[in-house]
Amino acid sequence: MNRWQIHLAVKRLKAGGIIAYPTESVYGLGCDASNLKAVSQLLSFKKRSYKKGLILLVSDINQAEKFINPLTLAQIEKINATSDRATTWLIDKQQNTSTLLSGTHEKLAIRVTTNPVARALCEVFDSPIISTSCNLTKKPTSNRVSIVRNKMIGSVEIISGLCCNQKPSKIIDLETMDVLRN
Repeated sequence: MNRWQIHLAVKRLKAGGIIAYPTESVYGLGCDASNLKAVSQLLSFKKRSYKKGLILLVSDINQAEKFINPLTLAQIEKINATSDRATTWLIDKQQNTSTLLSGTHEKLAIRVTTNPVARALCEVFDSPIISTSCNLTKKPTSNRVSIVRNKMIGSVEIISGLCCNQKPSKIIDLETMDVLRN
């Protein structure tokens, strides 16, 4: 992992830009989750409806506290428990959370990333970033930086690194522990 790339990407995030970065399964597109103009631009770029909602990626669940209702110690322990696979948690959102983030849902999707590059990015940025697959809606995704570079040339800042080649994240409702995607 190149620290210079991480700092360049964080600079781009702070300026309202969009970045591409490796995740647990494929390359992701992201922006500052707090910057609704950037989120809107990302949705437009990807041709994705806001109604679906987006995942907020963090290196520590506390980074998401301004978007979600307070968690119990037991809930934090569940989220922080190591897993054999990336897990996205559906968590009750704060009332003022934008529908650009949650879509038409009452809960917000949050994932504590285990990918080393994405984790370093979240740690340096110290705030949630959007995580959605790096593709146009209904087009193929990729876990290879060379393919992402060819598709996104000049459109976004790209951080190279390895995807962990996992299946897409499990999705679990934190309150009910229902598994929505396994």
